[in-house]
Amino acid sequence: MVCLCGIFFGSCYVYKIKSRKAVPTTSTWLIFLVGSGLSFITYLIAENKDWRSGILNIVDAVYIVFVLAVIFLYTDHKIRFKPFEKWYLAGAGLIVAYGLATGNAWRSNVLTQVLMSLAYLPMFHKMISEKEKKDSYFAWTPQIFIAVIAMYPAVHEGNSLAVIYASRSLFFSLLTTFLMLYFQVRAKRVAPATK
Repeated sequence: MVCLCGIFFGSCYVYKIKSRKAVPTTSTWLIFLVGSGLSFITYLIAENKDWRSGILNIVDAVYIVFVLAVIFLYTDHKIRFKPFEKWYLAGAGLIVAYGLATGNAWRSNVLTQVLMSLAYLPMFHKMISEKEKKDSYFAWTPQIFIAVIAMYPAVHEGNSLAVIYASRSLFFSLLTTFLMLYFQVRAKRVAPATK
């Protein structure tokens, strides 16, 4: 179910990007790729390749690669890493170094979830500073649904890393959707006042 939803909603989001109805922040998606890839690798090592419980991480990694490919093919993708984003990438490097030095993939995965939570900041900053909904509900609202579905095998199998991943995804998808809704409603209220 998670795979089917990822394919369906991913295809719809790609259409939105191609038709310029969604303007994703390229650096945010590159950061998602680094975080998701690192999470995917550390998860497989820590959980002995438990694909079923961690299906959301796998689907997310493929989804992000697909979205980035479309961004690079169909948009004016400007990649300017801000100081925060450079620190983020340095943080990813530190997690890799920690994992290699300690051999503790479980803790490396948890650190990656913290890092992935920080990846939302450039997108939030862009929305808040421009006071505008810059992305599509079709990118984020389905993630809420998918994260809830993915929670079942994670909880059922007692896989704490998969639960952490799905919980993080659910929380930040809800927060992103709320912010987009807020700025969309705000824009409609401000528009009549400026006329």
